[in-house]
Amino acid sequence: MSSIVVQPMQWSDTPGIDEAGPVRASDAECFKEIRDVLKKYDSLDRFGVTLIHSHFDIGEDEEMVEVTDLENRTLTTKPVKRSEIDETMVTVTNWKFTEGDVVSMRTCVCSRTDQGHSGGHTAM
Repeated sequence: MSSIVVQPMQWSDTPGIDEAGPVRASDAECFKEIRDVLKKYDSLDRFGVTLIHSHFDIGEDEEMVEVTDLENRTLTTKPVKRSEIDETMVTVTNWKFTEGDVVSMRTCVCSRTDQGHSGGHTAM
């Protein structure tokens, strides 16, 4: 059985949003194949695709974290020092697959409270 090793992504290799560019017509076949694999594993409603990109540099000791504020209906993604991240209180929500070993690099984690994501948390 394969395992997934999850590590923080090295943002220095991530293209900026302008460099990554919009979806191209040539991406359609790739999306179709991804869809077919997700369907095969009954995961169409579990996983999707995201454009790997950055908007600014973050430190080697930082990781992007999503923070939800239910009351104000906002989702904020911000860099947080890895030393401040409680690994038991995050859910990995984005991955960047790499060549070679079965390794995925997390590009973002979503913080949660003891009540889960519906707890109305506003800070990490």
